[in-house]
Amino acid sequence: MNFGRNKFIYFLVMISITTIYLSYQKLPKYSTQLINSLELRNHRFIAHAGGGIDNFKYTNSLNAVSASINNGYKLIEIDLQETKDGTFVGVHDWDSFKKKTNYKGNNKNNLKLEEIKKLKIHKKFNPITIKEINKIFLDNKSLFFITDKTNNFKKIKKDFKFDENRILVEIFGKDNFKKAIKENIKNPILNYNKGDYNFIVRNNIRIISASFKDILSEKKIFKKLIKKDIFVFAYSSNEEKLIKNNIDKLFTHIYTDFWNIKKMICTSPKKLCTTY
Repeated sequence: MNFGRNKFIYFLVMISITTIYLSYQKLPKYSTQLINSLELRNHRFIAHAGGGIDNFKYTNSLNAVSASINNGYKLIEIDLQETKDGTFVGVHDWDSFKKKTNYKGNNKNNLKLEEIKKLKIHKKFNPITIKEINKIFLDNKSLFFITDKTNNFKKIKKDFKFDENRILVEIFGKDNFKKAIKENIKNPILNYNKGDYNFIVRNNIRIISASFKDILSEKKIFKKLIKKDIFVFAYSSNEEKLIKNNIDKLFTHIYTDFWNIKKMICTSPKKLCTTY
């Protein structure tokens, strides 16, 4: 009799502890404006690294962003790095940026803002800085901005001057994700790693990003995620067959470089219309 009573008390205590934990656990917040926008058919394509331009990808340039907007893209992703003097700029990584700009200076790591302003990407494209990003997204209130490559969450909240409801922050790793939530980052995207399914569902994560390598090797998992109304941002492809056959089945949105949203075709030479 005592054993049964003790077991019942233990059960009640565990329920109480779980309830208290869940009530204090911080969960991610997503703006209604964003969620409604992601449901729209023409909002399924993401301009990867600003979008492709003149058959170049990964430029993260002002020119590429402008071209993507003119081509009807509503979701613009830009890789962010910090300059030596602490300014966000559109750079995937410093080594490739220096090669693309034929940099001849002495800085071995990140460059200064003034150095970057003097450079041209592939001899013709202008780098983009936080100043241009803020102006573009303040002027175009239907656009959504996706960050990549930075975990400086305090700086993101401080430096971006447009509506945080239109900013999505891609985050790598569960620990960084928890840190972002503590920093009150809105609209977080968790980059998927194998075994993350339970973490995603338990923490009410609405948006994840994933490589095609992971998606194609774990098709059942991604189908389950989509059935739970979780948006899956897949990277990266310009391949017509893959995109048309799998959108809304294995992924809901896709990072792309040379995709014509209206015609639903890749607009570059065949060798560039691939998945990578």
